[in-house]
Amino acid sequence: MCPDATRRPRRGRMTREPNKRLGELAHLSVHGSLTSAEHAELEQILLASPEARDEYFLLLDLEYGLAKLAVEETGLQAISLPEAIVSSLGTRREKKAPPSRHSSYMLAMALALLGFLATAFVYWHSNQEGRVAQDGTQSAAKQEKANPNAVASAPPEMQIMQLAGSRFFGESKIFAPGEVLTLDHDYALVAGSVQLRSRTGAEMIVQAPAIFSVQSAERVMLKMGECSVYAPAGAEGFRVLTPHAEVVDKGTRFSINVHESGEADVEVIEGAAEVFTAEEINQPSHTGLLLEAGEGRVISSLGEIATSNGPQFGQTYKSILPDRVVSFDVSPAGDPHPDQLLAVTVQRGGKSYTYDVDQLIDFDLIHFKVNNNTHNLTTPLLSIDPKEGDDSRRRQEYLDRDHCLCTGILNPGGSSQPLTSDPDIANQDLNRRTPGLAVRFHQPIINGPGPDVVLFDLHVIVHPADGDPFHVSPLLFEPGLKTHTVRKYDISLSDHSSHQLSHFRLYGFDRRVRSVEELCQADHNGGVPHAVPAKVIATGIDLSDLGYPAGAEVRELFIQDAMDDENQVDPVFIGAFPPVPSPISPADPTSTEE
Repeated sequence: MCPDATRRPRRGRMTREPNKRLGELAHLSVHGSLTSAEHAELEQILLASPEARDEYFLLLDLEYGLAKLAVEETGLQAISLPEAIVSSLGTRREKKAPPSRHSSYMLAMALALLGFLATAFVYWHSNQEGRVAQDGTQSAAKQEKANPNAVASAPPEMQIMQLAGSRFFGESKIFAPGEVLTLDHDYALVAGSVQLRSRTGAEMIVQAPAIFSVQSAERVMLKMGECSVYAPAGAEGFRVLTPHAEVVDKGTRFSINVHESGEADVEVIEGAAEVFTAEEINQPSHTGLLLEAGEGRVISSLGEIATSNGPQFGQTYKSILPDRVVSFDVSPAGDPHPDQLLAVTVQRGGKSYTYDVDQLIDFDLIHFKVNNNTHNLTTPLLSIDPKEGDDSRRRQEYLDRDHCLCTGILNPGGSSQPLTSDPDIANQDLNRRTPGLAVRFHQPIINGPGPDVVLFDLHVIVHPADGDPFHVSPLLFEPGLKTHTVRKYDISLSDHSSHQLSHFRLYGFDRRVRSVEELCQADHNGGVPHAVPAKVIATGIDLSDLGYPAGAEVRELFIQDAMDDENQVDPVFIGAFPPVPSPISPADPTSTEE
């Protein structure tokens, strides 16, 4: 969290010159080379125009996509890429020989040219899309008025059902469930996974990094990446094309992993599938190789078919998206009480649960100590906190009793090294206490499948899109327990489910807070309206990641910022999920749907 900017620039549409400047500032932001003056300039541009904020997110996608390409080609990482991208490139980098100086120079020139052209395209496309959308809306309204009894349009060929941490490179919008994919358009999924459903009922989960295009409701081209397909009765004949083969469903579940070379691994989990090489497809009358459940093949880049690796069989198939925080409901800006958390939807053990906020398990804030940042409190704009402390629980309740996402206890201290032993939260010398915050839940959390705790973070829109990393540790370490570091949020800044906050106040304390008592008693500056737009993002915490066994009871947790950069985690709400109502049964074998 950064101190607020008090500048109030005029609002209005972006002109050509600010657009160009926004591209320059976005580039400097991603590469961590913004000066203080340039950071303030970027904040002003984003505050002044919603269009600028939309373009800023697109520019971030372009920068990360170009950086990913550079890593693939050279093995050199110029910026901090999202972890999902870096891990997916690790094995491929090991196989590539170091590039020559000439190839590195040519790649750099190509990336520079591509970045320039891509930025220009985004600006042009954004303006064109606005005009087309406006014209399309007016046209549709005219048609509806002229023929109110018109028959509804045909079902879409392919649409998005769910997304999990998904980010697409070079797209002009952020995708949401229910959106229809454009035919014969290459989609580059650079992070996360997405679940698709065709008009015929076939379902497909695509995992990043992947490039694919939808040719029809029965045909998808997978140029690179992993996909899992389920075709129920009525969807037989669904086809997945690869650069050197074609896989035709016969009523089945199968997975395909296409490598950059075009080589593809095909595995049939249930039913059967027919595999054709490119040469066989071009023959007038042809038959393919029929694979049944438990069989797999590798199609080489030369079109040759070989037996797959038996011990690795079945590991790539995904029947559902990962367990995660799926979405959350918040009272809208026009509500008498905006930004109030209402409910959270989470996937646990493959099943979806929606909890009203009152069903979440509350806690007490029992420890709070910062490193150096003294901006440690937010409230709604019109709800001003007393400047002088009153020795009550008022301030700590902003995190553990208050459901408003504009209130929070920000910038807890942290460490670049995760804890391996108990944090010190009771030392008489406050300076020796461990930086971070500790919570004690009102009733034990039962470690169940998937996320057990949800954390909401206030995130300024010019900060890294994936969220501020933080450590979660047991308050009391026991054999088998460990610290878990959250580096990517389930609902990130660029996710359609993130929530744009109303105006709020940011408070700067007159001293470094070292305890909950000092938090409640210390004086602050009275709160300054925060001028930079901010969103609330969210992530789940699975107690299994801390080493707790299934069914274990947990009462206390310790949270620290990972101190990986100058930005720190800003919790505005934490809650624990109640136990699942009954033991989770295996996922329904007839659908990839949650």
